[in-house]
Amino acid sequence: MSRDDEGLELDRSAAGWQPLLDRPGYEQWWDGAAWQGRPHREPDPFSAFGPELARGLRPGPNRAAALARAGTGFTLLGFVVQTVVATGAVSIPGIDPIALTLGSLAVAAVIAALTALAAVLALRAAPRLGGRAIATLALGVSIVLGLAPVLLLVAIGLAGGL
Repeated sequence: MSRDDEGLELDRSAAGWQPLLDRPGYEQWWDGAAWQGRPHREPDPFSAFGPELARGLRPGPNRAAALARAGTGFTLLGFVVQTVVATGAVSIPGIDPIALTLGSLAVAAVIAALTALAAVLALRAAPRLGGRAIATLALGVSIVLGLAPVLLLVAIGLAGGL
């Protein structure tokens, strides 16, 4: 353990976000042996979210959490696209509207499944690499928004198709 100029005791034995002594106001992920990832500004203690949640929403050096965070955006986009296509607002000449709807449902379901997989891998690595909150959020979004197209595809299949 070491002390900084203000007398704060830093725990260099456990993985986690640690303040940078040579760059006040910034912190970086310490894996217990070396610095990982890039430095970030310390969270504002007076923000709407507490510092721990703000740190948890950063993927840090957890690559699976970074993929899960990106997958969350693609899952949201896929859900919006499949919803717009299902309403008939979009048509592509030469492609049957039913095939377009089923295709958009399938693409949205695959994106959500890949996001869920990345989120689960990120949660497994979170104790060492951080990113627990963003992985949890990605898993929730992928289950809720990914489950909708999957259930619709299953219902269509059980009904004997269209």
